[in-house]
Amino acid sequence: MKKTLTLSLVFSLLAVFLVINFSACKKNAASGRIDITGKWVKTEFQGIQQYEFKSDHSVEFDVFATDSVTKAIIGYRYKSVGKYNIKNDTLTMFDLINYSNSKNSFGPLTDLIPINGTTTITYTFSLNNQKTKLSFYFNCPFNADCVPSPIVYARQ
Repeated sequence: MKKTLTLSLVFSLLAVFLVINFSACKKNAASGRIDITGKWVKTEFQGIQQYEFKSDHSVEFDVFATDSVTKAIIGYRYKSVGKYNIKNDTLTMFDLINYSNSKNSFGPLTDLIPINGTTTITYTFSLNNQKTKLSFYFNCPFNADCVPSPIVYARQ
């Protein structure tokens, strides 16, 4: 009888622990507590793409070129500024104001002009286990010329 009571107590405590543990995980994921604050970079042949997610839920996206030796920024091609929200594995960037270089080349930040009004972009995303790689997934519309999904950025 004593052995059965002890075994029942152990299983009961284990069940309570598992229920609390799983419900806490579910709440954190549902409330969007995945932290992507910081700078995320993708280097390409024609420059660097960089997202900066700030703790106040503002976001900045830049496409720029750097000097190969000093790494100083030598010109901008594109910029977006706005806000972001995370819910589960979905990242929504909204109220984005987009700027582009009218010559479609890299130039001073002052050469960027606003385009297209405000926009909203939504991605499904994931972080690797080390939280050093941020991957954006999306569906490319039929017959569209899209970059293959995912697009991967490295933490700076």
